[in-house]
Amino acid sequence: MIFLPWKTAGSTMFIRMAHYNQSPYSRFFYFNSYLKRIVHQHITVADFKAMHENTLDLQKIAFIRNPYDRVYSGFFQIQKDIKQQPLMPFPEPWIKNHVLKQLSINEGKLVRAHYDFNKWVALLEPEEIFDIGCNSSLPLHPAHYWTHDHENKFVQFIGKVEAFENDFAKMLQFLQISEHNNFENDNVELFPDNKADSDYKYIERMSKDSIDKINYLFEKDFKLFGYKTC
Repeated sequence: MIFLPWKTAGSTMFIRMAHYNQSPYSRFFYFNSYLKRIVHQHITVADFKAMHENTLDLQKIAFIRNPYDRVYSGFFQIQKDIKQQPLMPFPEPWIKNHVLKQLSINEGKLVRAHYDFNKWVALLEPEEIFDIGCNSSLPLHPAHYWTHDHENKFVQFIGKVEAFENDFAKMLQFLQISEHNNFENDNVELFPDNKADSDYKYIERMSKDSIDKINYLFEKDFKLFGYKTC
């Protein structure tokens, strides 16, 4: 079971591991019959525990990313989603209506921020980050939502986007996969050549207030995964 925290190389993981994909679920928005709500590929540990697959004997994996780069990447991802997702095929009209309402909320916040990253971060509310049911079109939750169950580690392997190629190879060893196709990365901006955790890619574009807010909202991620705060 590969958990896919939002903005942690999920598209690349899907492409590279497509040969092994046995998931019966859509990557896009759909109504999950176990959870009784609209979800997508970024289901959390809390979601997974309510599903049938939780009863299976599965090795569990997740890749994580430092909070600063995740938030910055998420800022641009929601802008892409606002343009692209309304054109996507939805399984039901009512699901599309629900998603469009969420996208409208996201767009309204961007407009209020004048599409400025630091102003947008200032508008983020804690419930948008901490509550997985608040807005499924903004799944910018702490990465440990996909790796831990309360205080207990739920996955057996955690890789870091900052060292993706090295950790991807370690993941294959962990899964005892001796062969894999060299798929082209779907989003090469995610892979900064194994830089140190302290070498955050976008930190210089952030105001002190934005950094302080990210430190607060993702405090547990910094502690659990050994990322240093700025």
